[in-house]
Amino acid sequence: MGRVGRFILKVAAVLILIVSAGTFALSLFTGETRNGDNLQSEFDYLITVGISQSGEESSWKDANTASFMDTFVKSNGYEAVYADAGSDQEKQIEDVKGFIKQGVDYIILNPISEIGWDDVLEDAKKAHIPIILVNNGVDTDDSSLYSCMLGSDYGKQMKKAGKWLDEYLKEEDEKKAEKEKAASEAPTQEESEQTDSEDTEVNTDSSKATDSSASIFDKIMKSSSTAKDETDSTEEEQTEEDITIKIAAIQESIGSEEQLMRAQGYQTMLERYSDWEMVAQQTGDNSREEAEKVMKLFLEQEPDLRVVFAESDEMALGAIDAIEKSGKTCGEDGDIIVISFGGSKAGIEAVKEGKLNVTFECNPGQGPKAAELIQRLESDISIDKEQYVEETYFDGTMDLDEIIENRTY
Repeated sequence: MGRVGRFILKVAAVLILIVSAGTFALSLFTGETRNGDNLQSEFDYLITVGISQSGEESSWKDANTASFMDTFVKSNGYEAVYADAGSDQEKQIEDVKGFIKQGVDYIILNPISEIGWDDVLEDAKKAHIPIILVNNGVDTDDSSLYSCMLGSDYGKQMKKAGKWLDEYLKEEDEKKAEKEKAASEAPTQEESEQTDSEDTEVNTDSSKATDSSASIFDKIMKSSSTAKDETDSTEEEQTEEDITIKIAAIQESIGSEEQLMRAQGYQTMLERYSDWEMVAQQTGDNSREEAEKVMKLFLEQEPDLRVVFAESDEMALGAIDAIEKSGKTCGEDGDIIVISFGGSKAGIEAVKEGKLNVTFECNPGQGPKAAELIQRLESDISIDKEQYVEETYFDGTMDLDEIIENRTY
């Protein structure tokens, strides 16, 4: 239903239910916004958008809020009404109820929790106010209560991360093979000393030279036989456990949309790459300090750990702290490969420093995409329930200076 249809229904509802709305309804016909300001733009009608943010406890949330507020401005044909829930779901529900009473045209909701939303979303539906969920979904049996869910494509991120890790491990194997080949082709110290000795004995008699050559030949054969025995012994001692890539994950809050989707992603990875094994998973509560504790525990339990996934850059930095304190190394050519999700300025800086191998972006810039969806709804164009923003990743092969300089979170 487009703007005109919703407008007629909303005016009718207001006239029936709220006597005081007469002035408000009249203002719509006189070219005014809902707060009575005269329009000073090319738009005959400002689309009012209520924005309910779950909290502002991180730079990512700040950037997310800024994206919406910078997009939904009068010069673009919008009027934004903002409310920060402060991580309090009861307050957030009241905020949304307030938007409904104000008669906003759309509500953008970043829900603190997935449960407890049916009643207020039903109220919004009755008032003909479309709901756009962002970052987190809601647990409801009636998907008609919201228009769509906009956020990161966690499934796609996990596929990209698995492919990146597979290619990285193959490159490591190639580097290792080249080093081993170079080492095997280099002359041993004994052979070098023997060659030097031969150079100083060029004037010896032919019999002595023949004996020396035979001696060298015997030594080379003996060395070759010893090397072969050692190789055979190594191959016999190598077990399936030796070639298994042991992986651990420091997770987001258990039960969150992101954590659940990433858990599915790990399972898909393990099914595709048979020599990978998930040996440990535990939440780091999106805290650097808690993630450091979790990583320390992982290292004690799994000394051969090869890869750690951190489901936020903040937790990746905590994991790096624990790895360095343990005496191990991480990053490119390190003992442990660290893969993160976030794409924050701090995460990208860690990549540049060579401590974090790669960070996959969770793009907070959702404002323009949300505006695009609203315009489609205004034109009665159907939209898919799942909507995603464009995202990329950052690793050590890239020039990261300009990206870091312009990063706002």
